Amino acid sequence: MTTTGAPTTEVLRDRQFGPFFVGNLLSNSGTWFHNIAAAAVIYQATGSSLLVGLVSVLQFVFVIVLAPFAGGLTDRIDRRRLLLGTQVVSLAAAVGLAVGASRIDITVDPRGVPLVLAATAVLGLSHGLAMPAMSALVANLVRDDQLETAVALNSVTFNLARALGPIAGGVTFTTFGPVTAFAANAGSFVALVVALLVIRPRTGVADGTRRRPFTEALRFVWRDRVAFVVLVTLAAMSFAGDPVNTLTPALADRFGRGPEAIGQQVSAFGLGSAAVLVVLGRLRTRIGSARAGVLGVAAVGAGMLLVAASPTYVVALVALAVAGAGFLVGVSLLTGVLHRRLDERLRGRVMALWSVAFLGARPVGAAVNGAVADRVGVVPAVVVAGTVALVALGWAGRRLWHTPGATPEPPATVPGSR
Repeated sequence: MTTTGAPTTEVLRDRQFGPFFVGNLLSNSGTWFHNIAAAAVIYQATGSSLLVGLVSVLQFVFVIVLAPFAGGLTDRIDRRRLLLGTQVVSLAAAVGLAVGASRIDITVDPRGVPLVLAATAVLGLSHGLAMPAMSALVANLVRDDQLETAVALNSVTFNLARALGPIAGGVTFTTFGPVTAFAANAGSFVALVVALLVIRPRTGVADGTRRRPFTEALRFVWRDRVAFVVLVTLAAMSFAGDPVNTLTPALADRFGRGPEAIGQQVSAFGLGSAAVLVVLGRLRTRIGSARAGVLGVAAVGAGMLLVAASPTYVVALVALAVAGAGFLVGVSLLTGVLHRRLDERLRGRVMALWSVAFLGARPVGAAVNGAVADRVGVVPAVVVAGTVALVALGWAGRRLWHTPGATPEPPATVPGSR
């Protein structure tokens, strides 16, 4: 019987997943301190949305470049140890940026922009190596009946971080300056390192005895049409959600707002994601994971078009919350559909493809949306993003509507639970 997942509180109390969730949430929140400060510094120094978009490009382009290597590595070595190594590198890069920024006036010194971009590139390189292991490790930390809930909560760490990190990052930047914001990001990596030191995966520790060809994962995805459609749909959703990363400074300008509005917009998106978590299990139970995921895609596209049409700043924030709610539903439930189709020996490499689809689409979105905003205007750029989601909805909707996981799923029965 297909399960909908264990109760959220039960999974959060789990001694293996709970610390990972907290460490990941703090680390992702800290990343927004970096994102807000980097976007504000570069936009103040250059006035270019395209250069602000380059921050996203450097953060995520390595997900594409390193996918074959990182995915194979994830299926060969201990995923927890791999993540520990990458987080230590990220910590060093964040500390280096904070120290470097403390020695110059980073908002006006010509060395400021390349310093931010160089540190972001190192963080992106580490992120590219870590993402397949980060995604695959979730399934190794929980029981089978907890999988969907754990995948949703892992998605929540990214989206709840949008609610917590940007507001705190924006206040920190405007009150204390970029050095403190960059230092806070460095501190957040410590939390994840500590979590990785204390957890022990239940399954999935690779023995490293043989090479794992990346072509196996490619063949699996090509033959499994549901997996293929899910990955393409997730890529479209990632592209459609990019305005939250790239266009918030320009949207703040459009509504006559200051730098604090950057964090407010991203937080509205994140709060929408966090709010829908309470009904996620009910959606799976009543209409099924795949169908609920399709509705999430629709909400992202509609929300972004409403952002573009918003007559006031408050309406734009509400529209971003709608898009954020759809984003969490679509990403978490469709990713759960994908996990259910995977053999453990392929999980790392297929999740590397997931990283390419979901995170690798962000540099493309950042480059396209930034260029359109610079040349035509921020409103057309947001329209382009929303349209991509709706096109994906038209292509993938009927294909996913009748897949396994599309019909209502009975609640899981967990021994000893109520």
